[in-house]
Amino acid sequence: MQPRVYELARELGITSTKVLDRLAEMGVRVPSASSLVETEIAIRVKESFGQYAAAAQAGATTPRQSTWNANAVKPPTHPDWQFNLDRLKSAFPIVEEHQRILGQLGSQFVYSLHGRLPKFEQCGFGLVRFSGAIEAAFGLTREVFFFYSPHKDLQMRTFHAAKQALVGLQREVTPDMMFVWSPDPRLRAKLDDWSSGKFLAIPLELPEDGNPISFITLLRDYVFARDLFYETTPVRGDRFFGRRSLLQSLREDIRNQRVSGVFGLRKAGKTSVMSELAELLSSPETVFILRDLESLPSPPEDPVPILLRDLADDLVAKFKGRRKDVAEMTRLSDSPSIPEFKRALQATLRGLDEDGITVVLMLDEIEYLTPSDRIDIHEGDMTSISQFLGTLRSLVQENPNFTFLLSGLTSAIIESGRLYGRPNPLFSWAKANFLTPFERHEADELARSVGQKMGISIDDKALEALFEATGGHAFLYRHLASKVVKDLPVDVFHREIKNPLVLRTVNSWRLEVAGNMREMLDHVKRYYPDESYLIEILRTEPDSFAIVADDAPLALGHLINLGLVQEVDNSYELTPVLQLL
Repeated sequence: MQPRVYELARELGITSTKVLDRLAEMGVRVPSASSLVETEIAIRVKESFGQYAAAAQAGATTPRQSTWNANAVKPPTHPDWQFNLDRLKSAFPIVEEHQRILGQLGSQFVYSLHGRLPKFEQCGFGLVRFSGAIEAAFGLTREVFFFYSPHKDLQMRTFHAAKQALVGLQREVTPDMMFVWSPDPRLRAKLDDWSSGKFLAIPLELPEDGNPISFITLLRDYVFARDLFYETTPVRGDRFFGRRSLLQSLREDIRNQRVSGVFGLRKAGKTSVMSELAELLSSPETVFILRDLESLPSPPEDPVPILLRDLADDLVAKFKGRRKDVAEMTRLSDSPSIPEFKRALQATLRGLDEDGITVVLMLDEIEYLTPSDRIDIHEGDMTSISQFLGTLRSLVQENPNFTFLLSGLTSAIIESGRLYGRPNPLFSWAKANFLTPFERHEADELARSVGQKMGISIDDKALEALFEATGGHAFLYRHLASKVVKDLPVDVFHREIKNPLVLRTVNSWRLEVAGNMREMLDHVKRYYPDESYLIEILRTEPDSFAIVADDAPLALGHLINLGLVQEVDNSYELTPVLQLL
């Protein structure tokens, strides 16, 4: 029975306009959404959107070769292209078969080289541009790297050489994926072991029958098996999302030598912001040193001697081979005093300034210098910390090529008037930035972009459910999306996250993250005692909260900025982050 356009759209879960546009791309003209569509054409439309229902005329439940030809790539015409591809084919005859299969799928080699990898001259590579249909189905937007090795026992060093060749290309290439061919019988096992969540290596092992669809199946099996939502380490580059206004503000702070702090909950993305900032601004003229303070001893044990030694070592390592610039740092003792460290760094900065080099110091997890549960941060006996921060401030004021940034949970280190018995050198001098949860549009961008790389589409209602359940907290959002993805099938050619799936997953997910939330709240209690008291009042006596909060405006501001409390209709309530408890 022939379906109408709107019936086809309803079955696919998309708008009639999208179906009409796809029909037009296929050269099929229909007047309106109520028009009938021939059964064979309807099957082709479903296939183009990844829906491969069985039909009597098709006789199969798998996609047909013609489906993947949509928006085919034209072969390059430059003579150098053919010359280089012929050289690659001469060294690796299998490339001829790969080119034939790709051509049948509307895809082409667009660039190739052989014999130019340092120490691996026998290897070669090509860059492939896939058809529009394949790119849309698997979230690809750039050329993809194909690596060829003649070795029957592929070694990890060759694999790393391939990755380095990919990174070194002066072209827009997919950065986290490559195909690898080698006569090694253990190729698949090795690549599966060497791949990671951040980089996917796909073995070019295809059946001898030369069926082009086997290549699509290979791509599906590897791309759909990834979970790019789940992250346990800081993200940057293509994996970093949102925070554009904050990054712009921090860039301006660095250029103008304004010291800033980035504060937020654990797992909110503070280290990712620092890492992304360093990646964006790093150059031969701007050197970043990121130091995590979590590994240092915390007051009342003095962390400063170890920190000074570590920073000196970091500087020497950054300028390895430039001994002239860091000579003073290399002469420091194993336990330098603060004045000795300042003199050495002062001399180093002046030497670097002559070469036009700026140093940016990033101190992460700064709360480990101000644990209020162990020592009075206002009048406690830990003057070395305030001395150290005062030294950094004076170095900024005395040197045009030095500044520093702070990041962590608590902003007390720049908001307290006194710090360990001394006037706080950062009070009313450094600027506080709070890392709030994602805005809805930022969360949507993250979900759609990451999902696309796994061949997943997400409808608007599902995006709304993801956001409401997590409040836009970066870690929670990714964690929930990851759990939802685990319930999607991987043996199909079209995957979509819809609202019912998210809602079914939320309850079990809440139980799963309860421990993480308890740890996050305990961390807040440790470093924000006043704020923790307000949270308890809001949970147990919500009618009294406004009166109590009026007497603690700074603490209330912290809770709002941290994304723990929100104002709704002139009253306050816990955000989803705390409602999870």
